[in-house]
Amino acid sequence: MNELAISCNLESPQEQKSKIIINIYNDLKEKLVYKYMIGCNGTWSVLKDFTKNESVEWIPKNEGKYILMVQAKKLNGSKSFDYVSRMDYVIGKVEEKLITAVHMDKKKLKLGDKLNITVNTSKMPLMFRYWIKIKDEWEMIKDYCAENTLSWTVKSDGKCQILVECKNVDSKNKYDDFKIEEFQVLPLKEIRITDFKCLTGKILEDSELTFQVDAQYDIDRTILYKFFKISSNGQVQCVQNYSTKRTVSYVEHKSGEYKLLCMVKDMYSQNKFDDRAMLNFEVKKYSKIYIKSFITDINYPQLCGTKVTLKAETIGGRELLYRYIIYGKSSDDSGYTHSNSYVWESKAPGDYKITLMVKDKSFQGSYEAMEHLNYVIDERSDEPVKIEKVLMDKNDHVLINENINVEVEASGGVDLRYSFIIREKAAELYKINYCKNNHMKFIPKKEGNYELEVRVKDKYSKREYDCHSIINITVLSYIPAAIDYVLYPAREYYLVGDKISINCIVQNTRNVVMKYVLNINNHQVEETDFVSEKTYVFIPKYSGRYKVDIFAKNVKGTREFDCKKEVTIKVNEALPVTNTRITCDSADFICNKPVIFTAHSEGGKDVLYEFYIMEKGDWNLVQNYSKKNYYTFIPFEKDEYKVLVLSKSQYNKVFYEDYTIFSFKVN
Repeated sequence: MNELAISCNLESPQEQKSKIIINIYNDLKEKLVYKYMIGCNGTWSVLKDFTKNESVEWIPKNEGKYILMVQAKKLNGSKSFDYVSRMDYVIGKVEEKLITAVHMDKKKLKLGDKLNITVNTSKMPLMFRYWIKIKDEWEMIKDYCAENTLSWTVKSDGKCQILVECKNVDSKNKYDDFKIEEFQVLPLKEIRITDFKCLTGKILEDSELTFQVDAQYDIDRTILYKFFKISSNGQVQCVQNYSTKRTVSYVEHKSGEYKLLCMVKDMYSQNKFDDRAMLNFEVKKYSKIYIKSFITDINYPQLCGTKVTLKAETIGGRELLYRYIIYGKSSDDSGYTHSNSYVWESKAPGDYKITLMVKDKSFQGSYEAMEHLNYVIDERSDEPVKIEKVLMDKNDHVLINENINVEVEASGGVDLRYSFIIREKAAELYKINYCKNNHMKFIPKKEGNYELEVRVKDKYSKREYDCHSIINITVLSYIPAAIDYVLYPAREYYLVGDKISINCIVQNTRNVVMKYVLNINNHQVEETDFVSEKTYVFIPKYSGRYKVDIFAKNVKGTREFDCKKEVTIKVNEALPVTNTRITCDSADFICNKPVIFTAHSEGGKDVLYEFYIMEKGDWNLVQNYSKKNYYTFIPFEKDEYKVLVLSKSQYNKVFYEDYTIFSFKVN
């Protein structure tokens, strides 16, 4: 806290050449030296350098608004000064009190707010000049004018002053009256990025990546976000310039390691940014490949010549290749194929080892995932038992507490028995031992990934099972929203003012909510909340490319969205210019006789025309594009002539939309 006080023997304002004594009151219990400085219109001069004297004499020579400043420092101090005090002082004669009051709409403002001032006076007309004091310097923001009001945007925080000078219209003085008012600009709440995350589950090449930033700030402020993508080789690309959108999406076409830099700032902040955060992520060509199961359709041992189907179930990858290698007395190798199944016909009895190799087509190595199983071919085997079908009454989505009915169709053997096992994370939850029933019912009580194993064997078989099949079941607490179709009028040409209605056909309609984001020429102009309405209607007010991003999610869903579609519609200002034609005011063409050619067309908006004339085989531009649709031509020689008219709408940037040619001969 500054405990130095300064005062003058004469109160402000005073006339030029007045003898003014500047006094210091030191209540501090320490020895100080003082430096006296005078400031006017941003220029400072030293009245007296550091001295022990607690007063100094000042005789001003010019009128003006002054700042008297005293810097004090300890006698043996190392700082340039330890204390500072200031006061305002005006030199100049005030002949009459013209300003009765200066009204401000508010005394406390935030950065970016408008300060609105109204000056009340005792008479009119008068001239007004306005100054703002910021950080000990006066800055003129409006020179003398007849307006007694001012609207000014505050750009820095702290205590500020506004000075209004006033004078009569015919006055030769710098001012005849003045008044100073104080106001305060409050600092903005510090903006802090609290979270920066990727909303996309799998960060893969050629798929849309969505990132979102959460920040802490005053809720009544407008915050802007800017995103830069930085590749591993240091290349920087701006993927979104400063915008109110805190979510950014783009498609990355090349795998590799990347960084995403987010810069956030208040709309009215003078800083380049108020906070920033970096997110590291890796874009992969495809999801990692896993072999979920590798089984045969019939259990061993089997007879020679039996056709055994090898079945592979995998996840990950983009375009998978499968290779099946059989090691034994009669080896076999399928080579890499796109099929996830392979039929092997055994040719010799014995013990076999079957290997499955899986890789993506783009992978250069031998394999990315591998699995093995053993198999026995026995000449003494009985007629094989096969599972023909496993029927389940549920499709892709199974909900908690819903019945799952499973039925098995099998062939072979003498008297078949069936067993069912339910597992979750390799732990056995439920089991039906072998019985004659080829069907079962299961009710899942919680979300998760379940595995159903169906086992079939002959009543007289001594094996654990003769054949089996595994089915993976995903159980959810809700059905994720799915947009089946997006319907909108199938028109070749949309015009400004047309009513465009977009209808979404979704499954589980009652439990699905939608959000619509409208972009015009890559600028977001409207974003709805999640609503139950499945129809979005808008009327374009100007031409451009309109894109509607449609998000759908189940009302019970916890993710940002379950499904996304987009519709892009090109809206034109008017119909294209067509059917351009030329008419003439005369049927006879004679030398030195003027003839008027008039252009007509259909469609377009504010159509412009450009005229060319062909003389002696050369085309000449005779009238540039304008709304003037006629041209007067005087032929001076007998010859064959042609008139070319180009036409286009005024708003259209193309060279032309339509044209026509008129030929005539001068006799």
